[in-house]
Amino acid sequence: MKRTLFLTCLIVLTFAFEASALRSMYVNGFASILGDETAENNLLSYAQTNGIEKLLLYDLHIVNSSHNLSNVSSNQILADFISKAKTNYGVLSVGAVAENAWFFTNVINTYNNSRTNATDKFDVYNLEFEYWGDSAVGPGGYYCNTYLGSTEYPCSNDGAFKFVLSILDDMRSLAHNNSHPITTEAYLGWPTTAQAEELGDHLDELLLHAYVANPNTSFSYAKDRLIDFANGTPGLDVSIIFSSEPNFMQNWLLSNSMSAAEDIFTIDWMNASSAWTNNINLTGFTYFAYSFNENVTLSTGVQDVANNVMVYPNPVKNTLYIENLNNVKSIMVYNNMGQLLMETKAEEIDFTQFNKGLYFLKMDTDKGVETKKILKN
Repeated sequence: MKRTLFLTCLIVLTFAFEASALRSMYVNGFASILGDETAENNLLSYAQTNGIEKLLLYDLHIVNSSHNLSNVSSNQILADFISKAKTNYGVLSVGAVAENAWFFTNVINTYNNSRTNATDKFDVYNLEFEYWGDSAVGPGGYYCNTYLGSTEYPCSNDGAFKFVLSILDDMRSLAHNNSHPITTEAYLGWPTTAQAEELGDHLDELLLHAYVANPNTSFSYAKDRLIDFANGTPGLDVSIIFSSEPNFMQNWLLSNSMSAAEDIFTIDWMNASSAWTNNINLTGFTYFAYSFNENVTLSTGVQDVANNVMVYPNPVKNTLYIENLNNVKSIMVYNNMGQLLMETKAEEIDFTQFNKGLYFLKMDTDKGVETKKILKN
């Protein structure tokens, strides 16, 4: 009886993690992609094929210099790209990456406020400020010369950390005062235990790097930092960053897949069986970066199960339509905690009964089980 109960719980926990996991990707070189229809579609097709649901865009300062993102006419080119990603390619959210509060306030947030359609807007404000790098924040370093030297914060690790907290607070203030829901997050490398305890209260989600050449070492590489965050800010959302650069995981990915790497980390996470793992929400995995990913074959196992089942619209506001159900035995709707909400075989599902958020359709077919992620607006 105990063994059966344990296995049942393990299956439920595994599905709950897989159901809530989100795959994200940093997009480098975005300034040269935007406006080039072929390059845009190649990027978005790659994201769709590989189940990438969040795009984090670099180079927006370059885009701004060419297209003035504060102006509703000149920023249309960016709005068209974001809308296309969300409505045609299954991207659930698009994030803006920047390194200072001024840019978020005067460019990104101003851009969002200039757009009336939610599908045109950024959904994530992502901070990348590597305060833990002593050479970058010390006297003569990039962050010291560019930012810290003209502020009240000293050119040191501690001064840079406090400066980062002030940026994150400004970002959260922008998000809280925005009619469009915004998630604030930051890329983190090597915070101290004390810094980890403080950081969680200043953002919604953190992206923690696990830059290894083989995912078999990824959990042990990130474990101590995860424990610090779990103990410091229970309930914090965390996405693990894998790097597809040649000196990290690219060679491994040439003969394996993203989902295989994620499964290795997840199994190690579950086998840890420690109380601290219950104090942190592992939301998914993020990949750095597009130019290193695009030439790697990344079979993910998230494609349709040869049934040509069509599910639309996604995101959905009212009714979700499902076509080609001939080989589908049942459809189960789960929330992002892995809880079963309903089971049906209908061609239409009324989503007005559900709150905004992420949901999952688990379809039992003649040729296997297929899970589709659905965003309710």
